[in-house]
Amino acid sequence: MAIGDVQGHDPTAAALMGQIRTAVRAHAATGSSPGDVLARTNRLLCELDTGLFASCLIAHLDLPRHRVRLANAGHPPALLRHPGGRTDTLRLPPGLLLGIEPDAVYPTTDIPLPPGAVLALYTDGLVETPGTDIDDATTALAHRLATAHAESLETLADTLLDHAERTGPRNDDIALLLIRPHKGP
Repeated sequence: MAIGDVQGHDPTAAALMGQIRTAVRAHAATGSSPGDVLARTNRLLCELDTGLFASCLIAHLDLPRHRVRLANAGHPPALLRHPGGRTDTLRLPPGLLLGIEPDAVYPTTDIPLPPGAVLALYTDGLVETPGTDIDDATTALAHRLATAHAESLETLADTLLDHAERTGPRNDDIALLLIRPHKGP
């Protein structure tokens, strides 16, 4: 799974996001670690020299082992709601935004992802409001995720989007990806 955000809201930014999506898929298909996928995609973006930057967070799910491997390129941190409701903000080792430094390194972190947990990936539009500290907003989002009724991922997504709407005006688009592994047969 991957989520990303390109600087800008024009056709050039949209086209670049398409190129990044294609590069991430191609590099991930080779079996590379999330950090290597980001490093290779970053080199490509640097070679394109568009003058635009992008954030990206990649999560490689290993469902049989109940693990997820994550790497981050300047993207807001993922949230992990444990089956009991406790929610952690996954502060991964930081990586530079894509397109800045061709030799940037993106560490991969391996964490447990038990059945019934919810992994939340989102863009900064979900937590960023004028005059609000983004860390405080991320903490508030994590608290809302922890206290939400999570019968379905659709209901949970609506709850998080409603929370964002009630906490202030949004100037950026929002993308939200929720992942909940189930127990095997």
